[in-house]
Amino acid sequence: YKIIDYTTDRVVLERYEDYWGKSLYGMPAPRYVVGVVFQSNDAANLALQQGVVDWAQTFVPRVWTLRNVGTWYDKEPYYVPGAIPIVIINVHRKGLDNPLVRKAIAYSIDYATIARVAMSSYSEPARSSLILPGGFEAEYFDEQAVEQYGWKYDPPKAVDILENQLGARKGSDGIYVLPDGTRLSFTVQTPYGWTDWMTALEIMAQSARAVGIELRTEFPQEPVVTSNLQYGNFDMGMRYGPEAQPISPRNRFQHVMDIRTVPPIGQQAIWQNWGRFEHPDVARLLDEAAAATSPEELKRIYGELDRIFMEYVPAIPLMYRPSQFYEFNDTYWKGWPTAANPVAPPDFSIRVLRVLRPAR
Repeated sequence: YKIIDYTTDRVVLERYEDYWGKSLYGMPAPRYVVGVVFQSNDAANLALQQGVVDWAQTFVPRVWTLRNVGTWYDKEPYYVPGAIPIVIINVHRKGLDNPLVRKAIAYSIDYATIARVAMSSYSEPARSSLILPGGFEAEYFDEQAVEQYGWKYDPPKAVDILENQLGARKGSDGIYVLPDGTRLSFTVQTPYGWTDWMTALEIMAQSARAVGIELRTEFPQEPVVTSNLQYGNFDMGMRYGPEAQPISPRNRFQHVMDIRTVPPIGQQAIWQNWGRFEHPDVARLLDEAAAATSPEELKRIYGELDRIFMEYVPAIPLMYRPSQFYEFNDTYWKGWPTAANPVAPPDFSIRVLRVLRPAR
């Protein structure tokens, strides 16, 4: 395809008939492809539902109710899980610099409600591990270690940590205060318009409030959130952990816990460890994982990294999410790849366009 027109809200491509690879790979069926920029998920989803958009990768609540709209699977979870959206914690903020406070927050969160409401049941309840429990990462997921070192939705356990381990007491407003006078009140942010994540944070805030921790949600525009995270100007912020790849879950541990190359708060950290978490064993274990030659060795290394993660809680997984959402409206085009018709993967690639055919 070649670009023939563009504006601030769309890019128009036309099929290039002299493509060098057509004798090898064939040509895609659509002559034109128009990529439209929407201001929010809601606007994009309405266009998909109306057939204005044929192919989308947005979060669509209750996708199974939409006429002519399909996904990779025809039942739950509808999409292929591949990433862990996580709440990054600024471990240098007063109160949040205590791992027990971070763990109390983790115990307070209703993960099942997030999976059901925020993710429309496209996710099972998130576990405390940085390793995906399914897919090719499943061989590294240690159920026993998660039960022993991790957390789950358990409000009484959160209260026990606050009162008996931290010695916190509730103020007149129902919010716990630590013995040093620190009131457990924090902000948590994600970009405006990212409706599933916004809903997840609202559920997180309601859950925390129920045990006596105040979390105030903030939804700035995406560039503001990114800048806040990179420069350390935040309490907590929701972002992706790297999606499943051949190097996973090493890249996810690096993203969350590797302090190497990360400058101090106030200077820009481009892509990793925005919470500025530090542990003396992380770098060594990541290097060992990069040099490992057997699955058994990798499982041991990832187990040690995961135990550090669960002990110190530098971030909190909230849900599982596809690497790419994948939806299609078959009003005008047929032959879309699905689990029952696996002629191409569920992603945004030219391979999908090659298998389509006009509906009429």
